[in-house]
Amino acid sequence: MAAIIERVLSPQRKRTFDAMNLREPDRVPVALWGTVEGYQNLRRGLGMELNENPMNYRTGSTTWTADVSFELDLAEKLDLDFVRISVSPPGGSPGFRDIRKGEFPFALDINVPDDEHINVDEWGVIRKWTPHENGGYWEMVGYPLLHATSAPLEEGLEILKSFPWPDPRDEGCFHDSPIPGMDMRTYCKYVQEETPFALMGQAGRGGLFEQAKYMVGYAKIFSDFIESPEFLEELLIKLTDLEIEFNKAMIDVCGEYLDWIRMSPEDLASEKTSFLSLKMFQRQLMPHYHRAFTETKDYFLKKNPNGKIQFHSCGAIPTSFMEGLLKGETPEGSQCIDGFDPVQPKAARHSGPRSKKIMLGDRMFFYGGIDVQETLPWGSEEDVRKEVRQRIWELGKGGGYLLSSSHRLEHDVPVENTLAMIDEAHEYGVYPLPEQPPEGADVGDDLPELQR
Repeated sequence: MAAIIERVLSPQRKRTFDAMNLREPDRVPVALWGTVEGYQNLRRGLGMELNENPMNYRTGSTTWTADVSFELDLAEKLDLDFVRISVSPPGGSPGFRDIRKGEFPFALDINVPDDEHINVDEWGVIRKWTPHENGGYWEMVGYPLLHATSAPLEEGLEILKSFPWPDPRDEGCFHDSPIPGMDMRTYCKYVQEETPFALMGQAGRGGLFEQAKYMVGYAKIFSDFIESPEFLEELLIKLTDLEIEFNKAMIDVCGEYLDWIRMSPEDLASEKTSFLSLKMFQRQLMPHYHRAFTETKDYFLKKNPNGKIQFHSCGAIPTSFMEGLLKGETPEGSQCIDGFDPVQPKAARHSGPRSKKIMLGDRMFFYGGIDVQETLPWGSEEDVRKEVRQRIWELGKGGGYLLSSSHRLEHDVPVENTLAMIDEAHEYGVYPLPEQPPEGADVGDDLPELQR
């Protein structure tokens, strides 16, 4: 692997930095992210060695499915530009532990057979294994604070106070990395000093609204905004405290080696519309995001003065939400978020890639954009190439676009389609980009309300 000599930026790192700083690089930077099974599928298809047991891969904090850091040999083989690293869950990866039916700390609202494979994560969320044809995922079946929101307020707040929250400073969060025998700090230092790749970090579960859903239940949280606002406010304060502390712990360990941090992975919207009204979002969620983003970014900039913050939300997140999030400023005077992912192309057009670029592209970069719901798993190689051209033209003018899948690569994405995505990005994504839009690109001409 090419080392970085005398602090000269590699082409990979330079084009990533240029894109994040809204400058046109030499070409659009590219990277991948995926589930363990998606990653195994890719290595297998490329004829690379792999561990067949998915539980033996180091994953980040537990979610509905497990992310895995793409190892450096794969990044080098595919000529990627940046890689991702997540802290492990407290206690170490993979974070799940088996739990028997009689050990549940709270009652479940569904019946679980005695022989069902059940586990609990670091937050106390209970899941059961749900298989599919090529593997499976952990489906949430038990929410640890489901009943606390319905209790009298003082009782509910006491439950919050005594709850066994995960420890952001647990040594297990940082003791390993994608390279066996190397802890996270040593790994990040190695990537920074001995490889050409830029590096993004993610700490903890993140996600304030998302993790609140996991704690009180997907259905119940929407009524809680109205029926239990005092309890929900205290829960969000606690989750914000934890997100800040998880990020500060990561920054303390390896912040000087991270180029940017991904925070608060959320689902704030369906593909059609937001889950909350603008007024509800502004009143009950946005202050917590501002505190998490500004405190984290201020702390990060002390370790890396050029560091960036990237925010995630699937769905048709409205521009009004994004405008509100951008307005928070750090003590250094910078906006509190700098980038957004995953730019979901299946979201409603008013919140799609082109509208995002028109409305926000002078203030933030975009990450993702290539459809993982249909095009990558089910489309032809030419379908993939066509979409890559569309997305680069829609998002890449003036810089500001980091190309990847619009969510995790899963087991059903053919290796040929992943390779087609990368190859077309390398071919078409060379600057200056073509002036004329490719076939099927959204030029935005019939969206005058989106024009600045």
